[in-house]
Amino acid sequence: MELSHLQSMKLGHLAKFGVLLSVAMVLVACVSSPPHSEDQHVIEAEPVNLEQSKPQVKPLPLTSELVYYVLMAEIAGQRGEIGVAADLYNKAAETIESPALAGRSTQVANFTRNQERIHRALERWIDVDPGDADVYIMQTPFLMLRNEYDGVVKAVDKALGLAPERTRHYLIQVADNMSELAQPEQALDVIKQLKAYQANNPEALFVYARLAAFFKQNEAALTHVKQVLDQQAGREDALILNAELLQNTGQGRDALALLKPYANRASASLELRFAYAKLLGENGKIQQARVVFEQIALEQPDNQEALFALGLLALEDRDGELAKNYFSKLVQMGDPGKQASYFMALSEELNNNIEAALVWYASVPAASPRFQAAQTRYINLLADNGQLEKARLHLKLLRNEDPDRAKQYFAFEAVFLRDRGQYQSAYNVYTEALTAYPNDMELLYGRAMTAEPLGKLDVLEQDLSKILAVEPNNASALNALGYTLADKTDRYSEALELIQKALVISPNDPFYLDSLGWVYYRMGKLEAAALYLKQAIAIQDDPEFVAHLGEVLWQQNKHEQAKQLWQKALEQAPDNVLLKETMGRFVQ
Repeated sequence: MELSHLQSMKLGHLAKFGVLLSVAMVLVACVSSPPHSEDQHVIEAEPVNLEQSKPQVKPLPLTSELVYYVLMAEIAGQRGEIGVAADLYNKAAETIESPALAGRSTQVANFTRNQERIHRALERWIDVDPGDADVYIMQTPFLMLRNEYDGVVKAVDKALGLAPERTRHYLIQVADNMSELAQPEQALDVIKQLKAYQANNPEALFVYARLAAFFKQNEAALTHVKQVLDQQAGREDALILNAELLQNTGQGRDALALLKPYANRASASLELRFAYAKLLGENGKIQQARVVFEQIALEQPDNQEALFALGLLALEDRDGELAKNYFSKLVQMGDPGKQASYFMALSEELNNNIEAALVWYASVPAASPRFQAAQTRYINLLADNGQLEKARLHLKLLRNEDPDRAKQYFAFEAVFLRDRGQYQSAYNVYTEALTAYPNDMELLYGRAMTAEPLGKLDVLEQDLSKILAVEPNNASALNALGYTLADKTDRYSEALELIQKALVISPNDPFYLDSLGWVYYRMGKLEAAALYLKQAIAIQDDPEFVAHLGEVLWQQNKHEQAKQLWQKALEQAPDNVLLKETMGRFVQ
């Protein structure tokens, strides 16, 4: 359920840097930490508050060369020429042994997003202030980008040696960067090489567990988090991680048993209680989860995560009015997570307030992680309520407003129409899309599959052949063309060759086995046909495979066996068109 997305590990967040300081500030105090700015992002390298962490910086000697570089850098910055500003600040930093000026040079270089500039500035900062642990941590993401992982290990070891009291903070920061920039084995190997890890430092062990969990290496993560708890029994972040890992590996009961005694303590943190409530919900204990979340919401009425969780639980219980109550509170708070509007729409659907649901889906902002899901539900809800043309118009507007996703919207509209039996309209959409994207494999395959029910076999063969000319081992295209040739023409030898090639690529695919059985049936080889169709059904009990096998059995004069097979399949799939059509041809 949706509760599994709450309290996800926040790896890979980015630090933020501020705007350029004034010329006067630079010349007099030469760099204090600038204020944060929400629209400036760099790889995480936490800015250093020099005023708090260093002694008061003496004013710089105002040589003409230094003044020139700094003034020109500031002017370039004000003109938006950040690369020029960074280069001038680097020259200024090279003229004098000033940690403050080197720090300023690094901060300006960060704005350029240029790895070489940032690395050069950081190197200068280390040269003039080798005792600043923060600088070594700031250096690590750029070493990662250069694949210098031995350098990452040395930099982190150096920082931890200079500031052991910041071990937890530094290791989490480095792990966050590696989750974005490094391959799993590289990232985990870096942690293993650290002196802290080799000394069984619990912070290093915990970060290893956290990274391993992020990379879905659950067994390694469990081993390490248990080592942490052996040293620090009751450590809450380790308990939470341990429980999440147990849940992810199908051990939900053990996860609950682990957290329950800690969550029931009066001293339990909100984070731990929240994690316990989430686990309760994920394990189907909805009422117990609701009690914990309600208690959290009672203590903290503005706790957005608790309100969100309560809304999800209400949806799980299909209580639209209660869900609406919780999500409306989030809307009143400004919908900070940009998701409440989507869930308000779901609530109104449960309440059968279709018009209200449509309004809420339409109001989900483009920046929301639920935007695409909202568009899908909005379009389907329109179509399901007799407004197919309005749904199609909305898709056209989406294509115009978001041209980067135009191809996906074309494909969605075509599938949307095909699923509703609007084959000609779907075919027309694919054709229009292929005018804009003439060699797109997905669109070619989609049009081919839509051409078949329209009897446009020449288009189907043309489109699939075009795919195979580019991707000769495209098993789906091989099978689709082979099956169609077997089913709609007498080109059985070609069909057999295509399907056999698909099966070489994917030997146990039940759809390809079904196709092979069908081409043998069309060739009159009933024993071989029955053999492969039975293999397909053994892998996947699909009603269309059953329809085919029943037809083969009927031709083998095994009428009762065929009827029993069809009847059983019809009970499980009463609306399957092929199954009903096949039975209708043979059973009077």
